[in-house]
Amino acid sequence: MESKTMKIIIFLMVFVFAMTWSPSSAQPTDPEGCFKAFKSTSRGCLESIKGILHGHVHGIKKECCETVSIVSDMCWPIIFPSMPYIRFVLKGICTIKYSLH
Repeated sequence: MESKTMKIIIFLMVFVFAMTWSPSSAQPTDPEGCFKAFKSTSRGCLESIKGILHGHVHGIKKECCETVSIVSDMCWPIIFPSMPYIRFVLKGICTIKYSLH
């Protein structure tokens, strides 16, 4: 039951953020700078982020959440171009799981 509730909460968060999100007119951030934060963490961080797409929300570790919190919002469309909403999902999961803002 807890897993179903977590999925519903995440879905609602994604929906609300997706409805209020609009791309910025600012110049895109340097792609190398965007990937630099993830290169300093373990390989498992990117893998656990990809796992979220398959419903594996419990696999993300605190180290990865700390990286997620420092990556610029402008970097997420560069790192995951087909999933611009992923930053909202990750930040929501990290806030719920580790109380990170």
